Amino acid sequence: MLAPLLHRNSEEEQEPLLRLYWNRAGVKRELVTLKRDHYELLEKLEKQEGAILRAQSQLEGLERLLTNPIAASNAMVYFQLRHMWRVAALKVEQFGSELKLQREKRERTQLHNAVLAKRNRRLDAIKEKLNELLQKRKHAIEEGQRLDHRLQSMNFLVKLFAGTALRRRIEGMGQNRAALEERIEEFNEVIEKIQGEPLPEPDGLSLDSRRLINIAIISLAQHLVVHFSEHDLARLAKTATKRTVADMKFGDRRVCDQMVERIRERIDQLNSDKSLADQVKARADMLINQVKYRHESDAAPMREGLSEVVISPRLEAQGHSGHSPLRVNVLEDDFWDLSRILY
Repeated sequence: MLAPLLHRNSEEEQEPLLRLYWNRAGVKRELVTLKRDHYELLEKLEKQEGAILRAQSQLEGLERLLTNPIAASNAMVYFQLRHMWRVAALKVEQFGSELKLQREKRERTQLHNAVLAKRNRRLDAIKEKLNELLQKRKHAIEEGQRLDHRLQSMNFLVKLFAGTALRRRIEGMGQNRAALEERIEEFNEVIEKIQGEPLPEPDGLSLDSRRLINIAIISLAQHLVVHFSEHDLARLAKTATKRTVADMKFGDRRVCDQMVERIRERIDQLNSDKSLADQVKARADMLINQVKYRHESDAAPMREGLSEVVISPRLEAQGHSGHSPLRVNVLEDDFWDLSRILY
């Protein structure tokens, strides 16, 4: 009696100590977590402060540039080139997004049509069997009515000798009809279940669709390089995305004003071009037969097949382009941020 009592007292004394130990361990874990969060926040704060300082330095440098009329003119060209790059990159990105939505809609429709066709074949087979059951039920009802009418039209003596057998036949016809009704109900439930099955969704775009989209995106990128190739605006815009405003010089104020006007004209012409879709399609038709893929599962073509940009695919196909191709690889040079846009 005494030993169990002492053991229980010992456990009761240890329980508060255990709770205190676990609480202490939990506090230590919380403290470690808080310290880690504290250091992460300090690191983020230092990065943010560094970014603010860099932005202030750039702003001060830009202010100094703008105090010089020639430097200000060059800065205007620089920012116009960067704006031109963003316009082109946004057009390529939106074009790719629209194509993606179109292909997703098309593949979803194809999948749904295939599933519905298979479902309709299943329903047709079930409905064929259901029609057979309905026909049998109709015959059972007509036969039951005929036998019942025959029974009712018998006189007393005939009923006495033949009525029992006829009643058994009528009862059997009723049981047969009940069995048919049960099977008909089962078939109707199956039909309702099949018709209520949700249509599946495609598991992402197919490889063929992603390849077609990428070819179209690359075609538009090449077209934009050609469109902005006059006065080497495309290459200058790319350089402007890699260098600071203070590192680029374009000429005196008159030259800079001319460049700004050219950039604006080319952007306006691009936005008003009604034949853009046809030109991109012609270029895509040419690239489909030209590009190669490193692996069968790749959606993006190899860069080696895109070393040149044909000025006019239509004239090239007719054999009298009259213009040498541009030595530009839009994929390798990542024109218009293609690496971020391709699927």
